[in-house]
Amino acid sequence: MGENNTLGYNGDHVNDFDGKAFEDLYRRMYPTLKKYAIYLVKDVEEAQLILNDVFIAIWKNKVVMVNEKAYLFRSVKNGANNYHKTSRLNYQQIEEEEVQEIRDGKADPYQSYVHKDSARMLYDLIDQMPERRRLIFYMYRIEGFSYKEIATLLDISVRTVEDHLVKGFQFLQERVLRNKAEFR
Repeated sequence: MGENNTLGYNGDHVNDFDGKAFEDLYRRMYPTLKKYAIYLVKDVEEAQLILNDVFIAIWKNKVVMVNEKAYLFRSVKNGANNYHKTSRLNYQQIEEEEVQEIRDGKADPYQSYVHKDSARMLYDLIDQMPERRRLIFYMYRIEGFSYKEIATLLDISVRTVEDHLVKGFQFLQERVLRNKAEFR
């Protein structure tokens, strides 16, 4: 059924990008693509970021697809390949910086570990948010989109974006306060 659907086709003109078709595509394909991305990058957080990038690019560029499954799976695979390329290039640079910090005596290895562990726990908490709120949160905090850009991309009001972000921050604050000892 979905194999030969044309995203963006609203019945009249193929060139008219249809937001409802985009939302339907997102809901149908996200779970499968997430599993595929996790398989490729072996990291849930990175997989979600790759998927967000793919769907944002489709929305921004108003991509019209003839074979949506092939296009989406290829896009995720390309995103995973880019992730692996950049992670290999950055690995040496990051490793050298950490070694330099330890040599300087300024950074305590235990503190570096605790900081990384806290960040991992924070991302786990973000992943517990409802799907739409999590997407908006990532777009704002990680990707750096403005409220207005997010509202335009997701076809929602700026007020709705604000509401999702406020509730997201409240959610994180409640969880962090409940588990204060783990975040020290």
